[in-house]
Amino acid sequence: MTLRGPRRPQPTGRRATIIAVVLSLLLPGLGHAYLGLLVRALIWFGGTVVLALVVGQNDDNTRLAIAMGVAIGICAAIDALIVRREA
Repeated sequence: MTLRGPRRPQPTGRRATIIAVVLSLLLPGLGHAYLGLLVRALIWFGGTVVLALVVGQNDDNTRLAIAMGVAIGICAAIDALIVRREA
């Protein structure tokens, strides 16, 4: 008996791609986790957290932090789309 349980098959099809893109827009890395790419998901999410901590420290940088967060979300969504198309 393993602690991980049965491995879930990776989602396939156009619907799975759309879900992954939307999840990546909501929270960078979440779409990659949905696709089963956990290391890539941690990199996207970790990068977002680090950026938020570094840029968002000052009240003057709030708009910049939000803009960069949106840009990272879009980049993560594009990456999820590319990864799905290559698979």
